[in-house]
Amino acid sequence: MKAALLREIAAEYLVPFFSGARLVDGSIPSHTAAALVAHHGPLSIKFKVNSRDKYKLVLTRSQPFTGGSVRRVVSEIDVVRAFVEVVASMEVELEGPLRNDLLSTFQRRVVARAIRGAQHEDVMLQGIDQLARWGTRLYEGSPISASLGFRMVREKHSIPMSTFGSCEFAAVLTNGFDTLITFDYDGNLIGHEALPHKESAALFCPMRQIYIADWTKENDGRVALTLNRLAEILVFRSHQLIFARRSGRWHFLTHEPVISQMRVPRDRPLRTAIYQTCLDASFARTGACLGVVSQENSRKWQEIVNPDDFHVRPTSSKMRILRRVTEGAMFNKLDRRTRQELVAIDGATVIGHDGRILAIGAILKVRGGSEGGGRLAAARALSSYGLGLKVSQDGGITGFRRGETDPAFHVM
Repeated sequence: MKAALLREIAAEYLVPFFSGARLVDGSIPSHTAAALVAHHGPLSIKFKVNSRDKYKLVLTRSQPFTGGSVRRVVSEIDVVRAFVEVVASMEVELEGPLRNDLLSTFQRRVVARAIRGAQHEDVMLQGIDQLARWGTRLYEGSPISASLGFRMVREKHSIPMSTFGSCEFAAVLTNGFDTLITFDYDGNLIGHEALPHKESAALFCPMRQIYIADWTKENDGRVALTLNRLAEILVFRSHQLIFARRSGRWHFLTHEPVISQMRVPRDRPLRTAIYQTCLDASFARTGACLGVVSQENSRKWQEIVNPDDFHVRPTSSKMRILRRVTEGAMFNKLDRRTRQELVAIDGATVIGHDGRILAIGAILKVRGGSEGGGRLAAARALSSYGLGLKVSQDGGITGFRRGETDPAFHVM
């Protein structure tokens, strides 16, 4: 494939999977025996479509890609490999008049292949397309929320997904939170499952879909697809959120590397709780701004926080109320629902390195003329004391460290 064509397709349909990623200018040489896709250092992945191609393009970002020693259910290199395979399968057609038609649905095919491989690509596409159709409709005036589950069993009584999806009532047989319709990997209907409300160990998923994520932890190749009321499609496998489609774009989520990139606080369970809350704020679309103060800055944070917003020594009615809500608990010891509600309050939530809540809904003393809006300016200012996190109302999560202008990481 011509390098210019591959670059055009990759820029439009591969790069958006990985927040903060870009294609390196130009290309690097490649020989016929080289693997089509390979790591190119911790920050880059190189790829080409055919073994005969004498070049490779390089995808890079400041946030490291998962290395070969770390085994994920689906890794970044798996997504790039799925992209390459899909491009190769339609290479001839991409040179012809049907190119734009093929590319209009390109990303969903990459997602379907990456989830369960080429063997189950078609049934994953059926599920994704069914949810996408429901996402453009209302049922009795309300947006549709639904979940489809897939299991590695074979259903004897054949009711195909196409028959199920053609029924008007099918859209409301599942609520997208704790019930789902299940299918085998031939696309045949198995039945309906109402999921038990029990304590969950699912760490890397939105709180509202925690029971769906729990369902996928069983060791029988389970995958769940969920449509929420914002017409977003979420893909779960092995107890976690893997892909999310927002505003027509698919994103691949790598949770563990982001938690490592946070670095502050040092306590990993606390870091995980903070990241969870960012995910919850993202999918609840409330937005949020959080700061985490490192141990060496344990007193300096007071320089930019209005004293009326101090949670540790409440003086205002607002803070006395919030102190009663939290009962003085550490941030990671609060119920996950409470954490989401606290960070939804306008202003910044500031947390100590040990998990103490230092301020809630804080108005910060940020210099004038800052670009990018109040939350972005506040997150950058808070990063001077450790870590600053911004969750935008469109769902993107951005992290800053050590007062640096450029983000340390992006999610979605």
